[in-house]
Amino acid sequence: MDVQLTAEESAALQRALRTYCSDLRMEIIATDNPGYRRELREDRAVLESVIGKLDAVASPPAAAPEGDPDVVVVRLVSVWET
Repeated sequence: MDVQLTAEESAALQRALRTYCSDLRMEIIATDNPGYRRELREDRAVLESVIGKLDAVASPPAAAPEGDPDVVVVRLVSVWET
């Protein structure tokens, strides 16, 4: 599945992920449950990896379909399970 994001959408997604990661940091500090803290740290690491991947494709012309420089294509291999 390919998801096409405009540069604006990609930037908004990155901001949202960064904000959530910052909130996770505060929740990690505040929790007393070691197991839950470990899960939160793992989630934060995964999301930081996603942010890094989005940063890496932040508008290279070669990634834009049909020469549109304002589109970033993100290929989703797996989406959350229900």
